[in-house]
Amino acid sequence: MRRENGGAKNDSLTGCFLCHENYPWYDAAKEEVLKTYPDINAKLNCYPLRPYTMWFSRQYQNTDITPLQEYYDNITSDLRKDQAGDIIMGDATYLEWPEATPPDWQKLMQSGAFADLNPLAEEDGELDTTTYMKVNSDSAAASEDRWTFVPLLHSTCYFETTVELAEQWNFVLPSPENAEMPTLLSMSIVDFLEQCATWVETYGDDPNAPSIMPDFQFQVLKSVVFDVCGLKIADYGTGKVDFDNPTVKRIVEALRTISSDIEDSGLGDQGTSQFEQEAYEAKRYLIYGGLYETSDTVNTIVLKDINEQYDCTYATRWVAIPASSKNQEIAYAYIQEMLLQDVKNNGISQNIITTYKTLPSEHRDPNSKAFNIVIPSAWQYSLSDLFDNYYAGHMETDEFMNQVQKRLEVYITE
Repeated sequence: MRRENGGAKNDSLTGCFLCHENYPWYDAAKEEVLKTYPDINAKLNCYPLRPYTMWFSRQYQNTDITPLQEYYDNITSDLRKDQAGDIIMGDATYLEWPEATPPDWQKLMQSGAFADLNPLAEEDGELDTTTYMKVNSDSAAASEDRWTFVPLLHSTCYFETTVELAEQWNFVLPSPENAEMPTLLSMSIVDFLEQCATWVETYGDDPNAPSIMPDFQFQVLKSVVFDVCGLKIADYGTGKVDFDNPTVKRIVEALRTISSDIEDSGLGDQGTSQFEQEAYEAKRYLIYGGLYETSDTVNTIVLKDINEQYDCTYATRWVAIPASSKNQEIAYAYIQEMLLQDVKNNGISQNIITTYKTLPSEHRDPNSKAFNIVIPSAWQYSLSDLFDNYYAGHMETDEFMNQVQKRLEVYITE
């Protein structure tokens, strides 16, 4: 990445970033870039994300999400006006605040809003994302032909329960794959949903049984199912949708069954670690998003995609370079420096490159595509009323799937 001579003179590098106390990370990358391009004026505008992050502020009723929506709307507007600067950042905050609609990254990409990074990667010669991961189930997001999004931080979709709860309520856990980590389990997202649905059908009417999971965790689950599990239901190139297939039908029916068992715990704001701990102590649910202080062994169920090839992993932060940027080479250099920084969140590195480097050598074969990182789509927002009616039991499955398919085909061809 280092160059002997920086090509920019009295230039300006601008970016729009979400910040969750990541200033040291952004600044460290900037200082490295300045060594190569000492004459640039780097102006990185950071937008505070902390008020909208569940682990720190889940005051659901009182938090004003207007600033977050304005951030999203400004990104879309600036990209359409070719005024988005040199780097923009996206996120997965939509999982925590579905009331705020993010930019439609897929449509923006299809319209040519972002630069193709492959030529920059070829010139740079290092850290070509396409050599070690897939990005999204749509190959247009990252392939040999075109590469637009660069994941920075990632999160894996998982759920936890304890041995005590699983045995007491006959929830069958898969066998561990690693003898050294006996409580770390893997399960296909389809199998997980079907087992949860079967459990609800068996125990849903038992007044002594807990509910299946907190409502907040269900909101996250149903949001990531289609984005993360690799269902190629929408072809943005042809405008065709393959929504009516047996696997999808099993998934949506399982989700509806699970939704019928979701109950309000009465314990206050959901989504925080304190809520999960109090809910566990009160034995309100069978499955949680995270348990930390229990006397029982905690089993972590990592969800895998429908082919059981990849963990259901989505990008919590990613960046792209607008096609209108006049400083694409410098912007790319900055992004690569961000990937080289060993950023820590709660003491755990979630940096894509750092995680990749810690994998066993056999999983670092470029042909194995060690990760399948998903960039969230926005199509589910245009279909939210259909999903809500279906989960509420107001529509039959076939009618629901037919209406979704028709509306989604209109959506992707607009």
